[in-house]
Order: sequence, then structure tokens, then C-alpha cells
Amino acid sequence: MVEEKEKRKKGKEKRHGKGQFGKHKEKNISHKGKRRDNDGNKGKLPSDSVKEAKFGYSKPTLTYADSSKPPPSAPRKRVDPETAKYFSEITNLLESNTVELDDISAICGNALEEARGKELELTTDPIISRTIQNLLESCDLDQLCGFLCGCAESFPIIATDGVGSHVAETAIKALAKHMYDESSISYIEDTLSLICKIVAKDSVSVMQSRYGSHVLRSLLCLCKGVPLDRLDEFHVTKRSDVLATRVSAGPNKPTEGKIRNEFENRFELVFKFLVRELVDRARDDMARLRVDQFSSFVLQTVLRLSVGSNEELLYLIKIVLCGPDQTLGEENIIGSERKGDIMALLEDTASSHLLEVIIEVAPENLYHELLTEIFMGSLFDISSHYCGNYVAQALISSARNSNQITQILDELGQKVKELIKFGKSGVVASLLAACQRLETNRRECCQALAEAVTGDAESNNNIIEHILYLDSYMLEMSRWKWPSGEKMNVLGCLMLQTIFKYPKQYIRLFIENLVSMEDEHVFYTAKDSGGSRVIEAFLSSDIGAKIKLKLIAKLKGHFGDLAMNASSSFTVEKCFTESNISLKEAICGELLDIRSDLSKARHGFHLLRKLDIDGYARQPEQWRMRQKSKETAYREFHAVFGEPRGEEIKMNASYNKNYNGKEKHDYDADREAKKLNHVELPSDKKQKSNRSYNSSKMSKKEKVGKPPLQKSANKFISNSTNTPFVRQSGKKDSAVSELAQLASKSDLTAGEVRSLFNASLKNEKGQSKNLKVPFVRKRKR
Repeated sequence: MVEEKEKRKKGKEKRHGKGQFGKHKEKNISHKGKRRDNDGNKGKLPSDSVKEAKFGYSKPTLTYADSSKPPPSAPRKRVDPETAKYFSEITNLLESNTVELDDISAICGNALEEARGKELELTTDPIISRTIQNLLESCDLDQLCGFLCGCAESFPIIATDGVGSHVAETAIKALAKHMYDESSISYIEDTLSLICKIVAKDSVSVMQSRYGSHVLRSLLCLCKGVPLDRLDEFHVTKRSDVLATRVSAGPNKPTEGKIRNEFENRFELVFKFLVRELVDRARDDMARLRVDQFSSFVLQTVLRLSVGSNEELLYLIKIVLCGPDQTLGEENIIGSERKGDIMALLEDTASSHLLEVIIEVAPENLYHELLTEIFMGSLFDISSHYCGNYVAQALISSARNSNQITQILDELGQKVKELIKFGKSGVVASLLAACQRLETNRRECCQALAEAVTGDAESNNNIIEHILYLDSYMLEMSRWKWPSGEKMNVLGCLMLQTIFKYPKQYIRLFIENLVSMEDEHVFYTAKDSGGSRVIEAFLSSDIGAKIKLKLIAKLKGHFGDLAMNASSSFTVEKCFTESNISLKEAICGELLDIRSDLSKARHGFHLLRKLDIDGYARQPEQWRMRQKSKETAYREFHAVFGEPRGEEIKMNASYNKNYNGKEKHDYDADREAKKLNHVELPSDKKQKSNRSYNSSKMSKKEKVGKPPLQKSANKFISNSTNTPFVRQSGKKDSAVSELAQLASKSDLTAGEVRSLFNASLKNEKGQSKNLKVPFVRKRKR
């Protein structure tokens, strides 16, 4: 009886598809339980119907290059038992760690030779595919290219398979490792040409696939020459990273030409062929591909990688925006008649992301046309839309000149309060950053923000507090109070960081607000991760030292608490740098009380060494003398050489001078060139800055015939016996000689500036008191 029951049980398991391992394998059912068709593509999910109802379009179906032929069905042959056993042995051998390095290449070659003709079955097998990935990562270039050529005909099917796509990605990355070997270029190019020709035929299908889209983007990056560590930049980018880039108020870094200068176009012909084939075959289906999530990713990557060739970019953008329409005028690139179609792209997440990239990479003439012919007059509606506001951010951040920012500000300047109420503060933050980047309309932008966060019956005394808690203030404007313990608004903090990069004459109201805040509120601001960066931006600005000291004094008694927090410890360090001797001593005294606890913290070691807390504890008088010596050395250095070049660029970013109280919007090219070469212009004589690189006492003859620092260097050396640069050096002659050589140069590198400055910190025995930290601490943003 028992034997008969066991037989019936085995028969039942056999009929239901259970094998010797007891795993359920029903035909056309994936491991996640989602039904697939015969091609291995996922069927429609319930969420698709919701999306169709919401956005009003039908979900795209797979289309092939030749619509007259039915889509080819992917053969799903099982791997024969002998081959499966062979690769199982290979897996055990590689995982045993008993194979010598010299034998790995031979093993990989033999295994890949065994896979010839069976690439499709092996790469789509959930278990054996992992072994294939390990082999591709360890094999030689000849073996890798041989495998890719063998599976070229099946590459589109492999790329669109949930398992095979991982093998395809591994092969592409393995190929990229040999990209910079000049002897291998032709071999790799031939392999890529074969793969791209096959992929181009089914490019529309591949780009619409969840898995194939990712593989196709990696293939495009490889053809362009993008290094492996930069691949993520051309795949999906996080929204937070995009916003951080847009609100950055640093020097303008135009997108145009950036990629061409950074990456060598290793396989230019292959890349151009693949791009042209891809967009030409997708031309008729572009209306559907623009709103498809995965094909939109591919089109975004194509546009980003094509930066540097305006002619190619215009061709691609015309196809993406206009599809098969060939009735474009010669005067306009796009034409105002396309406004309705382009505005419709704002309604969908995928197409709006694509439109953002088009705006960012568009050549100047096309950007100007999009701004004036398409978006002007509708900027507020776009900025208020849940998808369109990101397009508005891209439009503002990509502005090329001050006139364009003026046009945008004229339309949005009076709507700042409404935008913040609608939760679209990112548009306002992008506008503030763009004004700083292009050095225009900063006064107007600050005034618009101040009015937006001030109620009708309120004074201007709480502007900073309202911006720090932007969302909560907008919800309870009339009865808002400082919410202690609540996290500060991220975008509000970013706005204030940008504002404190403005010249001080434009932000006096913000300065007065911050300095007049209650001591407790200043402490809460410094302790918050976002607020601490606001305090640091304030201390790094061009505001006077007395005002900075007034704010730092409000934190007395709290430096110990701030130092224990990893984020606000940077604020303590910045406060110490900007303080006078008495405040520095107060900071060190508070840190000395918690030295044992602070030393246990990960960031505490750096802070204790940076402020020399041990030296302060052992010899307070010697510590004070060292701090005074540093201040004296810096003042003398500043008087002779001017502000260090690196700090000048970092803090000022070469902002425009004021002329008769008005901001100069446009630079003259010749004037800027002369300024960069450190030549004083006649019109600058009345506008001399304390941070000028040239000596103010330079004679006329020296300005023409000698390096700008020659006379200053001679004067410095002749009086060197009274300066700490020479007095505190143990080797006087060598120090003077070294300083003379450095001071005679017209341009100093950052290392040479540090050498001059650190020379002031040497004692009489020649031992440097400048503490060197074995690592550089970086803040996580």
C-alpha cells in the first residue's frame, strides 16, 4: 500500500510539472508569477489600464522594423542535461578558489567554446546565465568578442529577456574595459558594428522593453566612449540630483560641448550609425514612443550623448518633437504651429522628462525659439503643473543670457508667492540660482522672494525664519510661530544659501534678519542639517567681519552641542575660521569640556586636530601666539599678494561690479579677457577691489614690461626680517630663495599659494606647526 501511494504521488507531481527538486514550473509563468507571452515579454498589468485612463493614451505595443511580417517568436529551448551538467561543474570549479590565475583564461575559453550555438538558451537560463556572466568577466578580449559575435543574431531577444539582459549588460561592461587599448580598437569596433546592425533592425522593440531599454542605453554609451564609472549619468537620474544641479549657483557650465570634450568618441561611425538608424526607424511611431517610459529613457540618452554637434542635435530634436512631419519652415527650427503638440508633452511624466532634456541640450538658437515661441505667455501655468514645473526649472536653469532671465522674471516675478503656495518652490530656487549664475536681476529676485514670505500686516523682520520653514509658514501665515524640533525646509535652505552668494548690497534685508534672530533660533538653525549650511553660506559671503562676529557670538555656549553633531560640526569649524582670538578661545574652551566624547565620534578627530584642542589644553599662551601669528601672516599675505586665487574664485565667482548703483548685465569680451590676464583697465581705477591680484603700487613701467608681482616680491623680501615668513624659519636662506622664486611668478597655483602661506607657520627650529590631517573630511550632501 505504501509503495502504491508513493507511485501515485510521483505521478501526480509529474503531471503538475514538479521535478526532482520539487519546484513548480508552469509554462509561460515567470518566477514572479506574472504571465508572459511566448516571446518572454510581460503581459499587460492591471496598473496599465489606470495609466491609460489618466493620461488618455493607449499603452504602446511592440512594433518591428518590417510591419508586414509578424514579430519573430523567441525559441525557448531547454538546455540539454549534458550541457547543464558541464556548466554546473564549471561553476563549482570557479567557486572553489583552487584554480590558478594562469588557468582561468583557458577554462573560460573552453567553456565559451562549449556555449557556441547555444548562446540564447544559456543566457536566458536563470541558473546558467550567472555562470556565463562570471565567464565573460574573466575571459580574454578574443573570447569575449567571439561570444558576442556568436549571439549577435539573438542579441535583441537576449537584451529584452529579464535574465538575458543581465548577461548582455555584463558583456558590454566587459567590452568597455578594453576600450582604451589601442591595439584592440579595431577588433572591438568590428564586434560593435555587427551587434548594432542587428539591434538597429529591432530597435523600436528593444527600446520599448523594460530590460532592452537599459541594454540599449549601455550600448550607446559604449559606442560614444563613456567610461564605466560614468554610465549611471546616462541612465535614470534621481530627481534630487537633478534639482541639486539646477539650484547650484556656481559658475555657468554650459551643456553644449561638454560631452565631446570629456569623452573620446572611440567608435564615432558606429555611434552615428546606431543613432540614425534608431531615430529613423522610430520616426513614424514617435508619438507613442515619447510617452513610453522606457523608450523615453533611450531618447534622453541619445540626446545627451549627441551634445557637441549642433547639426546632429537639431536633426534629432526635430524628429523627436515633430515625428514624420516634414512641413517645417526654413525660418524657424520648430515653428509656432507646433506649440499645441509640445505643450501636450507636459501632461505626461515620460514625455515631460524628455522635454527637459531637449531644453537642456538644445543649441542656443533652438532654446531661444522654444522660450519665445512656445513657452512665453504660459510660464506660470507650466510652473504650476505637477509635471510642467520640472520643465520650467530646466528652462530657467538653461537660460543662456541675462535678457532671457529678464523675460522669465517679468512673467514669474509677481507669481512667486503663488508658486510657493502651490508647492513649486523648485521653480523659485532655480530662478534665484540662474540670476546668480548669469549675474543679473538679483535685486529684483530678492525683493520678489521677500514680498512672497511677508504677510500684508507683517513687517520684514522674520523673512529668514519664514523661508527656513517655508511649507509650514505658508499653511499658517497669520498664526505661524517658530516650530521648535521640526526639520527645516530643504528648498528654503537652498534658496538662502544661494542668496548669501549674492553681493551684499542686494541682500541687506536678509543680512539684518539673520543677525537679529533670537539666540535660540540661531542655535536651532545651526543644528539643523539644512540650516547649518545657511549659516556657513552667510559666513563665507562678502559680508563684513563685524557682522559675522555678531552672528557667531549668538552661538556661544552651544558650540559643544553643535560639535557633537556630524553636520553642524562643519559650522563650528567655519565659525572658528571667521572668529577673532577671543571667540576662537571661547570655542576651544567649550570643545575642551567634551574632548573625550568628541574624540569617540567619527568626525571628532578631524575637528579636534583642526582647532588644535590638545595644544590649547597644554599651552594656552603658545596656542594664542600661534593663532595671532596666523592672523598676522594672513593679513600680510593679503596686503602683498591679494586674496588667494582659489578662494577668490570660490567666494566671489568673479561677479560684475556695480556701476552707479546699477548691476552690469553684460560683459564685454575684450574686457573679460584682459581681466583674466590680470591687466588693469582704465575704467577700473575707481573701482579697485581689496581682492585684486595685482599690487596697487605698481609702477607704469612694471605693468608693461615685468610680471605683475615683481616689485611686490622685492619689497616683501627686503623687509622679510620683520615678517613671520622668514623669522620663524630655521633655514633662512633657502626660505628666502624659495619665496623669491614663487613671488616672481605672475600666476600662482593653489599649491604654491599654500606653500607661501604655510611658510608663516614654521617655528625657529624649522618644524612646521601647520597640522596635516591624514584625510580630507567630506560632507555628504
